[in-house]
Amino acid sequence: MKDIVIESAEIVAIGTELLIGQTLNTNSYYLANQLTLLGISSYHQSVVGDNPDRIINTIRAALKRADLVITSGGLGPTADDLTMELVAKAADKELVMDRASKQRISDYFTSIGRTVSDNNWKQAMKPEGALVMPNTNGTAPGAILVFEYEGATKAIVCFPGPPSELRPMFELSLKPWLEERVAYQFEHRFLHMMGIGESSAELELQDLIKSQTNPTIAPYASPGEVCFRITQRIKRNQAEPDLISPVVKEIKKRLGQYIYEDGERTLPEIVLQLLQAKQQTVGFAESCTAGMISSEFGNLPGVSDVFKGSIISYSNQIKRNVLGVSSKILENQGAVSRECAEAMARGARKTLLTDLAISVTGIAGPSGGTKDKPVGLVYLGADYQGQITTEKHLIRGNRERVRTVASLRAFHLAWRCLKEKSDA
Repeated sequence: MKDIVIESAEIVAIGTELLIGQTLNTNSYYLANQLTLLGISSYHQSVVGDNPDRIINTIRAALKRADLVITSGGLGPTADDLTMELVAKAADKELVMDRASKQRISDYFTSIGRTVSDNNWKQAMKPEGALVMPNTNGTAPGAILVFEYEGATKAIVCFPGPPSELRPMFELSLKPWLEERVAYQFEHRFLHMMGIGESSAELELQDLIKSQTNPTIAPYASPGEVCFRITQRIKRNQAEPDLISPVVKEIKKRLGQYIYEDGERTLPEIVLQLLQAKQQTVGFAESCTAGMISSEFGNLPGVSDVFKGSIISYSNQIKRNVLGVSSKILENQGAVSRECAEAMARGARKTLLTDLAISVTGIAGPSGGTKDKPVGLVYLGADYQGQITTEKHLIRGNRERVRTVASLRAFHLAWRCLKEKSDA
């Protein structure tokens, strides 16, 4: 197979279910991110339904623009799974049976006690000269094909549609292949911030952003936080000066009080690592988030070292009987109040016997708000070894956003408690 140097790529997601919104197109999101990390520029993405003419026209248009075209979907055994056939047509190649793929398909069906249907052999057909990418989680193998197209060397990569099959195939097969064929690579630093909006943060760095060449500065906003990615483009296998660190130093000088991470860790991961380093424990008392904080924390490997438990206290009865929130607070200040958040944190730490307890109570909506206590009002509480901290937030958006941002703010409060005690 002819070799290639890859500087640009285009993603073509195939499937009518993507066009009509039946399936979320997470593959393009994943692939775009991976291409960036590999130093491959991507200027276009396409989504096309299961129509042969539109698919091949989309592939041909992508081949004119990019060195590499990556397709996802359309590798199944049914009549509308046409990707491999159309890729072969675009590359002017014959479809041939790959014996190794045929054997893997046969072995797969044998292992689950089923007989291979004739249409499944279609998945073992590949364009002549293609490099096969084995599928560790399904029956449809992928393929890498390098060929001449309109006087230039191009490559097409075909992935199956299910993310559980695409992602391992990318990591095991395509990523190592690409790493040997990129002209450049990108070095990245990520600065994560809370407590400042994207527009305000960008205004503080406006002069740096306007004058950027290499490295570049790119802001990203997600619910409740802002991230800046600082990226240096360097030639592959060539030592070049570090241009990122001076930029990071200047950003920290201007916005350091908002930065909680210089790297790629999430807030829950940072909290976990701080607790592990201190050999301390945490627990949660959740009202409006209803276990969202505990679930996210519980997803982390090694969390059992520090996570003792949580109390989902949606009702006033649980707040009173389990967490010890007084009837006086519930009657006078209400369940959504600074006083209640403080009492919940105290009660959680006492009940769960932890070093740190975080509480959250609020109105997630869409109903339940009043003029004095609108939808999105959230109070957080922290009891860290007897030291109490409370916060008030007004979070705008729908119910899901309110709960998501409240959870993130809860981890941010936990991080501040642990960090400030460390710095003291």
